Amino acid sequence: MNDRPGPRQPDVREGLCASCRHSRVITSDRGSRFIFCELSRSDPSFPRYPNLPVLSCRGYERKDTM
Repeated sequence: MNDRPGPRQPDVREGLCASCRHSRVITSDRGSRFIFCELSRSDPSFPRYPNLPVLSCRGYERKDTM
């Protein structure tokens, strides 16, 4: 049996961030997970760590699944 974890499954509590190409999961030393918005690096109007779930976002772009 393979004990290695598979790819991270999107969490519905993350809303749009779960499938956005600009989101990145940050895991703290204590195991807490946060969603970081990469758009915040170049545009201060985007929050670094958005309140979840995000239901609408003008910067949303769906991740490529392939």
